Amino acid sequence: MTDRPSGDGLRRGSRLWATAWVVILSGMFTASAQPQPTTIGVEVDLRDLPRRLVHSTIQIPCKPGRELAIWHPKWIPGTHEPCGSIENTGGLRIQSPDGATIPWRRDELDLYRIVFKAPADVSSVRVTLDTICNQAAIEASGHLTFGNKLVGVVNWSTCVLYPEGPTAAETTVELSARLPETWKYATALKTEAVADGLIRFAPVSLVDLIDSPLIAGEHLRTIKLETGPYPPASFHLATDAPASLELNPNVIAQYSRLVREAGALFGSYHHDDFQFLVTCSDDLGYLGLEHLASSLNGVGARDLLDDHLRVGWVANLIPHEYVHSWCGKYRRPAGMCTPNFHSPMATRLLWVYEGLTQYLGDVLMVRCGLVKPEDYKRTLTGSIGDLVLQSGRRWRSLEDTAVASSILRARSPNWNELRRSQDYYSEGALLWMEIDALIRQKTDGKKSLDDFCKAFLGGPTKPEKVAPYELPEIAARLNEIAPNDWKTFLEDRVTRPLDALPVDFVARLGYRLQFGAGPSAPDHGRRRVGLSARHSLGLTFGDDGRVVDVAPGMIADRSGLSKGTKVVGINGRTFSAEALHDALTASVSDKKVDFLIVEGDRLRPLTLAYADGLRHPELVRDPSQPDLLAAILKPRDTTVETKKEEAPKTAANASPTKPQPTLPKGYVCYRADRPIAVDGKLDDPAWDAAPWTDAFVDIEGDRKPLPRFETRAKMLWDDEYFYIAARLKEPHVWGTLTQHDAVIFQDNDFEVFIDPDGDNHEYYEIEINALNTEWDLFLKKPYRDGGPAENAWEIPGLKKGVAVAGTLNKPSDVDEAWSVELAFPWKVLAEFAHRPSPPNDGDQWRVNFSRVEWLHDVVDGQYRKVPKTPEDNWVWSPQGVVDMHRPERWGFVQFSTAKPGTASFRPDPAVPVRDRLMQIYHAQSAFQRNNKAWTETLDPLDLGPLPAGMPRHTTAIRKTPEGYEAAITFEPQGQPPQTWTVRQDSRISRNP
Repeated sequence: MTDRPSGDGLRRGSRLWATAWVVILSGMFTASAQPQPTTIGVEVDLRDLPRRLVHSTIQIPCKPGRELAIWHPKWIPGTHEPCGSIENTGGLRIQSPDGATIPWRRDELDLYRIVFKAPADVSSVRVTLDTICNQAAIEASGHLTFGNKLVGVVNWSTCVLYPEGPTAAETTVELSARLPETWKYATALKTEAVADGLIRFAPVSLVDLIDSPLIAGEHLRTIKLETGPYPPASFHLATDAPASLELNPNVIAQYSRLVREAGALFGSYHHDDFQFLVTCSDDLGYLGLEHLASSLNGVGARDLLDDHLRVGWVANLIPHEYVHSWCGKYRRPAGMCTPNFHSPMATRLLWVYEGLTQYLGDVLMVRCGLVKPEDYKRTLTGSIGDLVLQSGRRWRSLEDTAVASSILRARSPNWNELRRSQDYYSEGALLWMEIDALIRQKTDGKKSLDDFCKAFLGGPTKPEKVAPYELPEIAARLNEIAPNDWKTFLEDRVTRPLDALPVDFVARLGYRLQFGAGPSAPDHGRRRVGLSARHSLGLTFGDDGRVVDVAPGMIADRSGLSKGTKVVGINGRTFSAEALHDALTASVSDKKVDFLIVEGDRLRPLTLAYADGLRHPELVRDPSQPDLLAAILKPRDTTVETKKEEAPKTAANASPTKPQPTLPKGYVCYRADRPIAVDGKLDDPAWDAAPWTDAFVDIEGDRKPLPRFETRAKMLWDDEYFYIAARLKEPHVWGTLTQHDAVIFQDNDFEVFIDPDGDNHEYYEIEINALNTEWDLFLKKPYRDGGPAENAWEIPGLKKGVAVAGTLNKPSDVDEAWSVELAFPWKVLAEFAHRPSPPNDGDQWRVNFSRVEWLHDVVDGQYRKVPKTPEDNWVWSPQGVVDMHRPERWGFVQFSTAKPGTASFRPDPAVPVRDRLMQIYHAQSAFQRNNKAWTETLDPLDLGPLPAGMPRHTTAIRKTPEGYEAAITFEPQGQPPQTWTVRQDSRISRNP
């Protein structure tokens, strides 16, 4: 390594850097004074990869009779630590061309180095290497080779040894490989020929070989992205679950916009084309590693299919690794520009390499539409909240988290905030966000970090494919964009311990950071997370009350609580999320929180002197300041803007960002002409007169693939019951839950939702599995509006039956289907119907059906759900989102006394009006979250286009003591005027 440039260079400007780096590059990346170029041949046999073995043969030139050292790659770029896979070596042999074994020894001081003496008459040796795959690594696998019977990832660093002496750039590799017979592959390497199953790639340097991983598998799809004026890019998906290949066109469009947004940001590229290599497999798991002309990404089987899974880390992964092509691969800290793969890397500038990448990846994922700005703000708030509690910064600087990166990758199971983690990612990102805000303020909005990125990360590609940098160049480049003492600023923030996280940047962005009540109710989603009281008591709980984390310095720490302590009671109540919420709320007046904790076989009371109530971090908009965060997140790609302007010419009502809701399904339910025996068989003659519904679709509608198995339902009614029947095709019928009111959707199930008056409140739900076990519950209002489910509610007189066309819980055969019959007594439904029950002829109720279907394996002769795999949700009337508790999206059931088959369904003319009111409800909710107030006008609301078929109307909003009421009045054709209203709790109704 060369010495760092002196501080004087900073004052002489950027021209000096161009000259200085020529000198540095000549030592690091070009031939030395006495060149020693060499060529090695590598043939990799991957046909045993499904059995977790890889076999490599490497031809290495040598000097006869001379000692030679060969190396396993040790420092793999992007991992920031010595982590080559020598622990996975399953065989290493060195032979002369005639097959004679050559003895070798391992260097005692560096286990990656192998030494041998070549025979006197030998000018090349053959090295055979067997690599064991899927071995454990330290919290990372993006640099390993691994796979299963259907899909695999290949990193050539696990398959090669190289000679000591020549640099990696001076070493040429002639690579060939064999894959399992039916597998396809994708890589940034260029294929020269394929013959007899042997793939021969174009020769590349050892640098480019290690930088070009390969994915392969039985199921592989390549999608050409729409990159506009920028270099081509392909999205390659390899999976062991074929459904993972069916990406929604909107998602493909978002990744296409990612390429264009990156082009607008950086202004130039350092590759001819780019390969996004993505594995979608629950078995292979999560991984990510950057490369210059490709990126290696691993997600779960459905993570790119389901909107509710394509969030957080998954949403950021591909943009983050893509940004690394500029930041980390092309521009790289000088200390990480080593001549080979065994020289140590100096990682102190990872707050640039990873921190700037983290920030730019976040910005691009919003600009390209993968994440909405409001969702990103919530993520940003959570990140700030976590970092505020990192008390370890009082002794360990941000720079030291980078220097010590290799020992901080795995999170400490205890007191991690005291030790710190690789905070150069998240805290580094906040630092660059602050720099962005500072540039905008100092230049009155004329410049931004985008300009720095064009100058620092863009520019013409150098022949060496990498341009090193040191801290003084960063300061100089920033100073060219916005004059400031950036050197002092960066040294103060990065190189010194700090008493607290600097949060001044929040005000610069046009927001305030405050700690308030935050979410007023626990998450009612199907996948609960830990219960957080981190910013109040300094505790995080598991659902069972066990402490999973204690924040240093907070009241819980000062009171001696530790991880693993179980809290069974709080303020005289059994521990629960609600009890915790209520206790923190009451602390303002009580000045304390009382715990009852378990210690061995004893119970002990513990009082925490706490009086500050609920405390969750919140970013609150400061209307007196410009919203710089909105400016930062605004898309830059002009091709996107052109499409927005052109869209109305062909689709006047279309919205490029907000898809219109689909029209709810409609069904005519006829009176039964005879009694029905409820046994699940559906063979009663009365059912012959009832039509089947349309086949169920994915809960999100036509944005997702059709369900794997067909589901249909039918309905009838008489004076006593509302009858519902369903037939669920299923080759493997199974069930495990037998206790009434168990959480039935943990099995495959059939679910019914009924809202008699269609006001979104006071509705019924029942779930039933193939064992005829049911769970009935009543909701006063949806979960989104704070409505708890009343599990104690029962349906007296409910009739139910299940029949199986096949054998239940028998994996050895193939079943046909299972069917359900339910009879709901009108006298029970009448309690909250607020309308005639049984209904009158022509009355319409809101109803929907859902089918939950889990992927399964067979283990020890029994069905078992595939771990860490989300369920499928298939419905009669699509919800548009993964949430059944949006009653406004349910279908309409019209009751009829006419002869079966003679009545027509009459669409409600108020449907588009109700849809518009729900648009107002959602926009008002977003406005209130940001401004802590409701609006009485439509102007500040982000409503999107009017629903299709919206009639002429008037809209009014008035504030109420509880919140607001929005009203729309319209006149249906041939009918008197109607007025419909919606409240802040989503209750929607027609006024008399």
